Amino acid sequence: MCYNQLMDTLILQFFESIRCSFLTVVFSAFTLLGEAVPLIAAVCLLYWLLDKKLAERLMLTTFTSVTLNAYLKVLVSRPRPFTVEGGVSRVEIDNPLVSTMSLEPTQSFPSGHSQLASGLFFTGAFHFRKKWAWILFPLLTLGVMCSRLYLGVHYPSDVLVGATLGIAFAWIWDYIYNKHEKKKFIIAGIFAAVFVILCLISPSKTLAKNVACLCGVVIGVPLENKYIKFENHKDTKKNWARAGIGLLCVGAEYLLFSALPFSSPLASFIKYFLLVIVAGLFVPYLFKKLKI
Repeated sequence: MCYNQLMDTLILQFFESIRCSFLTVVFSAFTLLGEAVPLIAAVCLLYWLLDKKLAERLMLTTFTSVTLNAYLKVLVSRPRPFTVEGGVSRVEIDNPLVSTMSLEPTQSFPSGHSQLASGLFFTGAFHFRKKWAWILFPLLTLGVMCSRLYLGVHYPSDVLVGATLGIAFAWIWDYIYNKHEKKKFIIAGIFAAVFVILCLISPSKTLAKNVACLCGVVIGVPLENKYIKFENHKDTKKNWARAGIGLLCVGAEYLLFSALPFSSPLASFIKYFLLVIVAGLFVPYLFKKLKI
């Protein structure tokens, strides 16, 4: 066993040794911060209700980052620690919010939760540029990273690389927004084109899903900015209406496509591309028409 593997194993064994009911609840809460569905729902609400521009930036950072993550998972195909003989066990959780039971056994590297969380949180830190942000957001990222080790579903090297890539994408998009903001969707389109090619070479449902989300942002958000131009406001009643209508539309599209008997990468691409188009284009169009 090489040095890195030995360190990976010792760290995982430490987290396994401290498991208890209380810490399982705590780390399940942290791992929820790296779950795609609640975070995307939060970004949608941010987009519709509070800060449209920040939400756009979060979407560009997130979808470029996690699409690379999905490709690397397929390319590397590293077995998760609980699948390896002599490795640690996993904490068995299976509920609508957090699950360790439905994970792909050979997609350990890099950690998607760590990469998603670090990309989002460090984008927030770069955006606010306040002392509290540079304390809070890295701590939240660290909590997500540790949660994946505690649950026994990733190696330390998985979460370190995932978090590093997420931070790198947050920095890249911070640079783009500061130096080349007018070209942001052109740059995002180049990312999308490259990832579409990689998806055709190495197709998988997860990769297709992430590529579709990125393509949806690249197409839908500029169209909204040009033709619909909805704006955030502080009217509480109207914002409640926006949240309800938006989540209803997005949820209806998601459930409709989930009920269809198709599970290919192409079907996954169509489902998530339309999901982003609904959230970023159709829902704002409804806001304008309903005057809310």
